[in-house]
Amino acid sequence: MKRLFILLTSLLIATSCNSHRHHDGDEHAHASAPADERPALSFTHWTDESELFIELPALVRGQDSPCAAHVTKLQPFSALGDGRVSVVLRGPIGEERFESQAPTVPGIFRPVARPASSGVRRLIVEVRAKGFSANHDLGDVTVYENAAAARKGIPEEPTAAGRIPFLKEQQWPIEFGTAVVSERPIRPTLSVSGTIRARSDGEVVVSAPVAGRVATSGRAFPRLGERVAVNDLLGALAPRLEAADLASLELAVTSAGLELRFAERERQRLEGLRGEGAVPERRVQDALHAAEEAQASVAAAQKRLDQFRRVDRPLGRGEGTVQLRAPLSGTVTEVHVAPGSFVEAGAPLFRVTDLTQLWLEARVPGADVGRLGEPRGAYFVVEGREDAIDLPAEAMVARGSVIDSHSQTLPILFAVDNASARLPVGAFCRVFLINGEERRAVAVQESALVDDSGTFVVFVQAEGESFERRVVRLGARDRGFVEVLSGVRAGEHVVTRGAWSVKLAASSGSIPAHGHAH
Repeated sequence: MKRLFILLTSLLIATSCNSHRHHDGDEHAHASAPADERPALSFTHWTDESELFIELPALVRGQDSPCAAHVTKLQPFSALGDGRVSVVLRGPIGEERFESQAPTVPGIFRPVARPASSGVRRLIVEVRAKGFSANHDLGDVTVYENAAAARKGIPEEPTAAGRIPFLKEQQWPIEFGTAVVSERPIRPTLSVSGTIRARSDGEVVVSAPVAGRVATSGRAFPRLGERVAVNDLLGALAPRLEAADLASLELAVTSAGLELRFAERERQRLEGLRGEGAVPERRVQDALHAAEEAQASVAAAQKRLDQFRRVDRPLGRGEGTVQLRAPLSGTVTEVHVAPGSFVEAGAPLFRVTDLTQLWLEARVPGADVGRLGEPRGAYFVVEGREDAIDLPAEAMVARGSVIDSHSQTLPILFAVDNASARLPVGAFCRVFLINGEERRAVAVQESALVDDSGTFVVFVQAEGESFERRVVRLGARDRGFVEVLSGVRAGEHVVTRGAWSVKLAASSGSIPAHGHAH
């Protein structure tokens, strides 16, 4: 694109090396119009790795044309800080090269072109730096015989209305970037919320079958995140005893022993009296029964005492303990107890989850259920991550038929392979249900969209340092791109990072202090 502005011939010569100087106060360094004036040219050109924005006076045989070549590395978007820039003029008579061996400031190179002959030439700008190379073919240009011929050959073009100036010096320091608008495959999607959850048959809570005291099983106590196989021993449970402490159990054993000795002495006394015929047989039998009961009480009290003492040691297959085993192969995802703690019957102890395959539960709002056909698959993005995970249509496990009365949503379940355990259970997701046939459409990245008071706009790069605000009408969204029904065309460049900065520049209503002396 060509722009016309006034150039002082004497200023061009004096400032060929410093014409892009930043002045105190960042004010424009334009001079008043002289009698000998030349039109100015500007070009914006991209390669896969670089962007070139170059400004120069119209080329006149034997006269200096100082160039201001702004070179941007696209990955990441930044000023080229070193290297060499060559302005090349090619034509029937051969090739002329004009070089700048280093930037005057990062990103800005100032070669001075002085063509030796007039005529049509091919203008090429070569950029060379360590690990970086780019050739920008800017097409044919004319080298004129004098300034008057240049003015006649390059008609003045009025500045387009609505242009937003945003200089390279403003772009380079911030998070900024552009992308070319192109056609791409777009699948209509319905955006809903979702949650990663365990399968119905892939998660079990191990609960206490009886009230008692938790102990280890001769191995390390289960840890959060530990892998276990089906039927692995997790721990043991000593059923709750009647006594609450060791002293009470020891007292019970002593008391039972005393009762036993008393009962034995009484039995022996009565048996002696029976031999003398002094007591009836019935009293002897009652004493014998009392002694047997006392013997049983001693055995029971001793057993409770032994059981209590074993709880303080690693339990194997000790008598009177309940073994706690993993009901399935998976990962310990919850541990609710510690060794030695008392639990009531039914209290949750451990949760074991098979994380190798999970479910994605998508929740479709009731208002959107009517728009939902048969999903052709889905993709989802876990909150806090950027990479999307695709799910084919056959991954759908079930589709609900009843709208939840509390959330007013309809559930749809998808099976998700999680062999690498990268997805945490319970994670919130944005789910995009594929809801139609794929088609090709003009699309831009969603990051290019700016919500301007309820209207979506994008900023199109008209030249290297000027932009246009475009209102866009949007269609389907798919994998970070959105279909544009109107507002931009394929091949245009839109701002994908830093669009809000351009919007603020447009809202300021002032021309930024450029610091370029043209």
